[in-house]
Amino acid sequence: MVLDQPTLLIVSGLVIVLCGISFITNTAMRRNDASGRLWSISYIAGMLTALSFLVWSVSPYLWWVLAIGNTAYVISIGAIWSGSRVFNGRSSYIWVVLAGGGVVALLTGLEGPDGGIWTGSTGLFIGIAVFAGLGGAEAMRARMRRNLNARIISLCLWIVCGFYVLRSSIFVTMGPDSSIFTTYFGSQITTIITIVLVLLGTISMSILQAERSGARALGDVTVGVHSVVGVLSAASFMQQWADWVERASFNGDRLAMIAMDVDNLPQMNTAFGRTFGDTAIRSVAQIVRHYSPTTSLLGHTGAGRFVIVVVTANANEAERLAIRLQTALVDEPIDPQQSLRATASFGVVDTDAFGYSLPALRRALDDATLTARDEGGNRIVVGRVAAAG
Repeated sequence: MVLDQPTLLIVSGLVIVLCGISFITNTAMRRNDASGRLWSISYIAGMLTALSFLVWSVSPYLWWVLAIGNTAYVISIGAIWSGSRVFNGRSSYIWVVLAGGGVVALLTGLEGPDGGIWTGSTGLFIGIAVFAGLGGAEAMRARMRRNLNARIISLCLWIVCGFYVLRSSIFVTMGPDSSIFTTYFGSQITTIITIVLVLLGTISMSILQAERSGARALGDVTVGVHSVVGVLSAASFMQQWADWVERASFNGDRLAMIAMDVDNLPQMNTAFGRTFGDTAIRSVAQIVRHYSPTTSLLGHTGAGRFVIVVVTANANEAERLAIRLQTALVDEPIDPQQSLRATASFGVVDTDAFGYSLPALRRALDDATLTARDEGGNRIVVGRVAAAG
């Protein structure tokens, strides 16, 4: 059976709409966070794209509908990259996505109705390739890198990137009427690939959001300015952290930061239940409170992660504190009856190495903690500035 283009567009549109409704609903029900909202924007833009192309297939004289569809298509892919950045704790750069969509809209408008079905396609193909490549790279960074579903999302985006790099190259050099383009990069094969990747990406993205929601539930509960586990909540801690860095810079104090990321928290929740996972976080929080200096700043930034900011007299003091906390985890079991103990991955950085820029300190701390986790967990990694050359 051979499906014509309008039929494929209808099928593709239905798949995108159903996947979009499912993802948006689940995101709203589980955890409507910033990354989830940006990914939801991606699906909304995808629905608008499908609707626009379907309308054009029925009424080809409405060429301006292609401008809407092309713009929404680029924003849809770009919003995946933007949401992935937020998931990794980075700025969304959504303005870059909107600017990219605006450029595609302008190029499509300048070309006008003369381009027919391919109006604005050059800008569209390049925009999709660029944002898909950025999204694929971002999904292999920081927090997302250690998650299997994020790797699947990355694979899907790299496939899209590679396909559209080739598609745009053939389109520009040989034209849309060439046999190679129509056979391997035409609308029908592109629509089929889109359907497969949308289904695969939606499943992976939904699982990724569900896992994140489950792992971070306790960290989101606050009592005043504190997390429910007894240290500063993420929002309050970030304000205090910025203030400490600014004052330390003015006074020339050495600040050290220790990130403590509880190992295998999602696996704990799966194997022993959410109650056990919450108990583990509370137990670790008590260890952080009891073994950290009285004058230190303590925060629970979510996902079983605690950050300690302390003024130190020398470069080794923070590492000794991390060793002290690591030893305390061994000495104090979560469940004394079963002798179950938590472990954690530690990252340690200080202002001597990375200066007094809070974004630079956060990146260095995340990188050190991720390195400790990638090396198997239950390790302490001290952040070092890479040697020049």
